[in-house]
Amino acid sequence: MRSTVKVNSKRILFFVSLGIACIIALFPVYWMIVTSLQTTEQVFEFPPSFIPRLNFENFISVIFDTDLPLWLRNSLVVSLSSTALALLVGTPAAFALSRFRYRGRAFFSLLILTTQMIPTLVLIIPLFQIFVQLGIRDSLLGLIFGNFAFMLPVVVWMMKAMLDGVPQEIEQAARIDGASWFQIMIHITGPLVLPGLAATTIYAFLDAWDEYMLARTIITSPQNWVASIGISSFVGQYLTPLNLVMAAAVLFSLPPILLFLLMQRQFVAGLSAGAVKG
Repeated sequence: MRSTVKVNSKRILFFVSLGIACIIALFPVYWMIVTSLQTTEQVFEFPPSFIPRLNFENFISVIFDTDLPLWLRNSLVVSLSSTALALLVGTPAAFALSRFRYRGRAFFSLLILTTQMIPTLVLIIPLFQIFVQLGIRDSLLGLIFGNFAFMLPVVVWMMKAMLDGVPQEIEQAARIDGASWFQIMIHITGPLVLPGLAATTIYAFLDAWDEYMLARTIITSPQNWVASIGISSFVGQYLTPLNLVMAAAVLFSLPPILLFLLMQRQFVAGLSAGAVKG
């Protein structure tokens, strides 16, 4: 009897703790949505209202009265391009680190890992000077290359962890049958690490989508702003329209959410794929 009561108490405590954690995690998102549906007067009223009101004037305003659609398009171009480029370069590099044995392999692995230990702010000024010399400062192309440089080491290490969990016996059998390493990577190993590739894709996309410091440094023309810079431009010297900021933030959050929903199963499977080897 006591053991049953003890088990039930632990279960109740677990679900209560889980509920509190969910409320803490989701309340900022809920409050963002509530604020985006309020007028300026309602934002500052006290006590605040926690019930959302169906008022979409803020969304109409940020879509038609600002350049938010242009900023979101620029963010999509930069995020998708830099992610595709990082996956195109990082996946073969991870395959080489995982499968081949050659002199200097450990050094290259350590060198790639070391780049992640350098603070981003330290690298922004050198990148800025490089982009000026190349003539790609204040351009989406420069921002694509910058995000690509920052996310490439992460992509390499994430994909290497996924590839290390794939048995090499399958690849050795394919080699005996005459398949090249490129064919093995594309047709044999590739399908086996699709969950890991999905997880890496989501991480790389979010990394580029949320990036601010590099974009703020190298982009000056408003027509080349990405959404993270555009939303920050709503902040005024004396007044910040919080309802418009939250409406823009809701629209800014939709692409990552949609991407995660589309790749949710692969993402969850990819998170656990690299944890088990063999």
